[in-house]
Amino acid sequence: MTTAFWTKHRALAVTCLTLAGFLAFSATSSPAQGFRWPEEPKNLQALPKGTKAQELRQVMRGFASALDVRCEYCHVGKGSDLSKFDFPSDEKVTKQQARLMIRMVQAINQDYMAQYAKAGPSAEKPLEVTCMMCHRTAAKPQMLGDLLAQIIAKDGVEAAITQYRELRKTAYGGFAYDFSAGMLTALGERLATDGNVPAALRILDLETEANGEAASTYFTRGGIEARAGMREQALHSFERGLQLAPDDWKPFYQREIDKLKKP
Repeated sequence: MTTAFWTKHRALAVTCLTLAGFLAFSATSSPAQGFRWPEEPKNLQALPKGTKAQELRQVMRGFASALDVRCEYCHVGKGSDLSKFDFPSDEKVTKQQARLMIRMVQAINQDYMAQYAKAGPSAEKPLEVTCMMCHRTAAKPQMLGDLLAQIIAKDGVEAAITQYRELRKTAYGGFAYDFSAGMLTALGERLATDGNVPAALRILDLETEANGEAASTYFTRGGIEARAGMREQALHSFERGLQLAPDDWKPFYQREIDKLKKP
């Protein structure tokens, strides 16, 4: 791949927030399947018109790695015999969306990140937005809290808990989803703000199940219960949080306890 290509279009080789339309031609495809990377690719609209076979190959495989998807996700065709795919076709909406995302990321890098770098130290290398930054090996870049909230709204909190447990088994250790302590607590507070107190408390139960007891979880729980008129439950939550809290945070818990104990 030429240096000039990468210098001018480096961002396109590794970026796109929903790069559903340019997905990787399989790394396992063999010559026996009759497919050859085209030296003059047709219908290129987001990638440079002069893109050659080797350049296209590397770009597509980069996209596949970042999104963990295959050609048929957006291109017309099915299976591993790529010679039967209609790659120039614009039939799939995901391919059309992909072009928009490529152009968006290109604009971010060229029009904003380049300017951002100029505002810093002169030796600072410009930061580039990449598809991996958002996708993190997921075809649809979505925060775990948002995904669970959608499931709760559609199918209820128990379905969301089941999905969380399954994802924790299959995706824990990767970085497609945030399983860190506190994520579920934040979701619980969000649900309570939306008026779904029962779901909020179940999600806080899940936080403790997944990540152990934490003072901050009990503080959030106590606040939700207090606002819902669940005085005894709130007292229990704040008192347990007080036991777990570091010394410099204990006054915050004690203040809430004292408020609840007032006649």
